[in-house]
Amino acid sequence: MAQRSTAQNAPVDEQTPVVGSAAWWSGRHAARARQRSRPGGLTLDLIMDASLRIADEQGLDALTMRAVAERMQLRHTSLYRHVPSREALLVELVDHMLGEISLPAPGPDWRAGTEAGAREYRRVLLAHRALVPLLTRGQLLGPHALRAREQGLRLLTGAGWPAENAVRIYLTVTHYVVGAVLLDTGGAARTPGERAAMSDLFASLPARTHPLLTTHSALLNDLDGEGEFDFGLRCLLDGIAATREAR
Repeated sequence: MAQRSTAQNAPVDEQTPVVGSAAWWSGRHAARARQRSRPGGLTLDLIMDASLRIADEQGLDALTMRAVAERMQLRHTSLYRHVPSREALLVELVDHMLGEISLPAPGPDWRAGTEAGAREYRRVLLAHRALVPLLTRGQLLGPHALRAREQGLRLLTGAGWPAENAVRIYLTVTHYVVGAVLLDTGGAARTPGERAAMSDLFASLPARTHPLLTTHSALLNDLDGEGEFDFGLRCLLDGIAATREAR
């Protein structure tokens, strides 16, 4: 990702952290700790709420600093004290969305908790489909993302997993959810009509060169996204559980 200015019309500084990077988030956390909000005043959460509504209703292309200000009936320059650029707004917005995740409470059943967390993560992402492509724009290191990491690791270590295994399990399951949602909402997403067309394509192939595709054309496109996700998550957790049993 190219370095960008953190203020409107400011020149790019080689020392300016890339928006969404660990160094950038470190500065944002420090700035929040210093910031004092005024009762009834403008806050980052209010800006994010308005931004999320625009993204959900109109898509990312409609989400500009000016559009957010108009939604909030403010001058757009008043937003820059809280979020210095549109790119920063997008990164902050992803973390704001993650705040909607209801995290599972730690307990002895690591598998049930991990599965519940994965499903809840997917639910929130699918509720805000316009934001899904932004998951790869920056590192997920905002307050809500860190809260989820902390809770996920607490769940696994509390259930007896060694720290190294707990980290690997948490990251593996999280990456599976993100990858599945990216496919479900991106160019690989398939509507019922698209699935039927793909079945027709497979069925029309020469049986001599593609015998399995032609024979199983309907089956290959019968599952929906939910079914595919459930199967993959179950297999993933089965494999993780097997490593523990082997130990």
